[in-house]
Amino acid sequence: MAFLVCENLKYLYSVGTPFETAAIDNINFEAEQGDLIGIIGHTGSGKSTLIQHFNGLLQPHSGKVFVDDKDIWSKENKKNIRQVRFAVGLCFQYPEYQIFEETVYKEIAFGPKQMGLDSQEIDRRVRDSARFVGVSEDLMQKSPFDLSGGQKRRVAIASIIAMEPKVLILDEPCAGLDPKGRELILRLVQDYQHQMGNTVILVSHSMEDVAKICHKVLVMNQGTLAMYGTVDEVYSHGDELKAMGLNVPEITDIFLKLKAQGINCRTNIYTVEQGVAEIKRLTGGADL
Repeated sequence: MAFLVCENLKYLYSVGTPFETAAIDNINFEAEQGDLIGIIGHTGSGKSTLIQHFNGLLQPHSGKVFVDDKDIWSKENKKNIRQVRFAVGLCFQYPEYQIFEETVYKEIAFGPKQMGLDSQEIDRRVRDSARFVGVSEDLMQKSPFDLSGGQKRRVAIASIIAMEPKVLILDEPCAGLDPKGRELILRLVQDYQHQMGNTVILVSHSMEDVAKICHKVLVMNQGTLAMYGTVDEVYSHGDELKAMGLNVPEITDIFLKLKAQGINCRTNIYTVEQGVAEIKRLTGGADL
């Protein structure tokens, strides 16, 4: 069942001026409970504008957003828009720069406190979330500003997880991290989705990161939804993705070039493991 639905979404910038333009236009999208969805697109394609509609940070100029079957901007529901932001948690890019509380514990507890929960429930959520992202007990009373960049990012993610949203949205969670840090965050995202069974939406410039963990991919291009489907379905259109300015995984590019040279190979290859399997198929199963 779809927990998050967008119908004919349109959002305009610079309304009423000669520079009026559609940031997103005619977006139709559904996220099922338990989906792990990657959103990709070049800079300025509308990714960040789109996700800010999912939890009501932006109101569309036309179209509708449904969360748990409720039109969030209908007359009877828009007064409860704050509740939508608890149900659909959004972690912005570089969230460590938005940290403001004096201790790690208070930072993670901020969201649950805004929900009006009692102190016992807040404490449970803070400690569970911290434990999940690997923030140790000895850091809880430290200033978050004294932590490393990777630790700050995990604290910021924990502060969203602590609200126990039905949909977790992460905008470029691996931006600026070294390879080890990227792998840690991707593993956290994947483990969270597996353990909680909630919907997770990952916005990324990295098609490799999306391919590693996501079930489905939504491609934004010039404010429109260009493609939406499984990773296999979307990544098999490598030439079209490249035409949109997206850098397909290197292994995908290799197989696109092989195909262009007349070799009858699959082109929806996006991991090294898949590449090895395809070469074995082409060579009759010979060991590499």
